[in-house]
Amino acid sequence: MESLFDSIGAFLTGLFNLAQGGFDGVNQVMGLLIAVIAALIMTGWSRLWATALGAAFIHILIGVVRPMLDGGALVLPALLSLDFWMTVLALFLGYAIVIAVFFFIRTLVTGGAHGRRRAAH
Repeated sequence: MESLFDSIGAFLTGLFNLAQGGFDGVNQVMGLLIAVIAALIMTGWSRLWATALGAAFIHILIGVVRPMLDGGALVLPALLSLDFWMTVLALFLGYAIVIAVFFFIRTLVTGGAHGRRRAAH
């Protein structure tokens, strides 16, 4: 039974470290801009996971396209490597945290996820 708790603790510690690494990747100007736009576009709390996944892929896409705009060659990431998918997972967790915070602030300011609705007469 102790080994089960140790395994769960190790898994949760690894997941926390991964989320912290993703949060560090998001906590830059580009990541914060993506998160703010994603939080403004997000329609409700149920869309958090899809929005965070989309934001992570936008982050990766910008990382691929930006060197090309500076005159460099197009270099695709190694899609079949574990490091790439761990980076995507870390960014996903980081964006989920940051978008949730921004969306929470947005709901406080606007009074709800969809704003105030007026009755149609």
